[in-house]
Amino acid sequence: MSLETNTELPKDLKLTKEFLEAFKVMNETSKNVFITGNAGTGKSTLLEYFREKTKKNTAIVARQGITALKAKGQTIHSFFKFPIHFVTKKDVKTLRDRELVQRLDTLIIEEASMVSSDMFDAIDTSLRKNRSIDKPFGGVQIILFGDLMQLPPIVGGEEELYEKFYQGGRYFFDSFIYKKTEFEKIELTEAFRQKEKKFLNLLNKIRKGKISNLELKSLNSQVIEYENLPKDVIVLAPRNNKVDDINLSKLYELKTKTFIYSAIVKGSFKDSEFPVERELKLKVGAQVMVAKNDTDPTKRWVNGSIGVIQHLSQDEVKVLIKGKLYSIGKAKWEKFNYQINGSFIQQKVVGSFIQFPFKLAWAVTIHKSQGQTFDKIALDLDTGAFAHGQTYVALSRGKTLGNTFILSKINQKDIIFDNRVKDFLENKKTIKSPSKKVIGKKTYGALDDQKDESGWSISDDRKLIALFKRKVPEHALSKIFKKSLKEIKERITYLRNKD
Repeated sequence: MSLETNTELPKDLKLTKEFLEAFKVMNETSKNVFITGNAGTGKSTLLEYFREKTKKNTAIVARQGITALKAKGQTIHSFFKFPIHFVTKKDVKTLRDRELVQRLDTLIIEEASMVSSDMFDAIDTSLRKNRSIDKPFGGVQIILFGDLMQLPPIVGGEEELYEKFYQGGRYFFDSFIYKKTEFEKIELTEAFRQKEKKFLNLLNKIRKGKISNLELKSLNSQVIEYENLPKDVIVLAPRNNKVDDINLSKLYELKTKTFIYSAIVKGSFKDSEFPVERELKLKVGAQVMVAKNDTDPTKRWVNGSIGVIQHLSQDEVKVLIKGKLYSIGKAKWEKFNYQINGSFIQQKVVGSFIQFPFKLAWAVTIHKSQGQTFDKIALDLDTGAFAHGQTYVALSRGKTLGNTFILSKINQKDIIFDNRVKDFLENKKTIKSPSKKVIGKKTYGALDDQKDESGWSISDDRKLIALFKRKVPEHALSKIFKKSLKEIKERITYLRNKD
């Protein structure tokens, strides 16, 4: 599903007191800063405002390519030339463009919740090495943007390395350098996406993992059958296969002609960074999301607007959005790197992508919806949530409770909350590490036998996968673990997707 591919300052930008105070700290001091806040409190807007207004030599990086594209920056891997796997000191290279790093005043890291501990330490090591300055981050000001209540770092298959080097800690605040460095935390509190007090209250309870059964019951009053969903609603689901099934089946149901549009791709643009499909398949009657803001000052549509295709030709697409018909042409996205120009760091266009700004929009994964806003959403947790912050991210994409629909009842086990984040946000000086006990010559973490919210422990998972690989039948696994057949199938699917 398409993501927002750029952030533009709104014409009616509201410069709140906390917004201006945050900008002052970022722009007029050299303090390291962590900018956080609930979903929809303007973090991305503040980042763009700083990028446009500051005179500092600044670079913007992000863990994911599409996030970097949106923020007009680079991926962390591209900027620092890190490998894709767990990053150690041996992986930190001497950069060919060391002068660029040496000129750097400020490094902005977007969606910091997804930056892992090893990567944050590697950023520190690289900046020290390539600036030849043995200070934290080589003396560069670090500004983190993100909400730790949202999606965490993805470390599939490398859990043992985090256990060995970081006592299981995978977040940026688990890194060695974060614990040695002062960061000023600034929390944005004014909500721009949601205005309803009841909805905001429910979202905040879910965000903190403290929603009561009574409050959950109130939210589940929005449960609805799929066939009764209103028009222009987008379904959010945890897994790709569910989303693909919905989008493809709905497209195939249409009896209209298929049109295929090929994008024009120039320069350095990876498949994972494409804002929409390279080969875009559309039919009259298809529900789509517009993937870029209207360039007209009236903003007839915005990124995230949902519409239905009314007319297609090789050169024109007409879409009905909120009862009005618009002809929407091709859009251009540009990818940036950084270069030295005199004493300044400037952005350089290194790639472009030209395509009609649409993607099928009957459904989108929760992961890919992060950062988006929709008028109407439907949450489908038929297989359950499986990650910290996942349910919160999904529900906070909507604007109102009345236009937020539930397709599968939300249970307490779907409100997954990582206590390491709780400890950090409550300013506890130490993050609890797994205590160790020695049995023979082996060392085991005490947390291995602790159950997570879904009732599984690390030991259970290891045993389950080992038996599954030995082709033990699922009904036998059900008896061994005293779980239903459905629970066994769901856990195997979850663990295989993690790897």
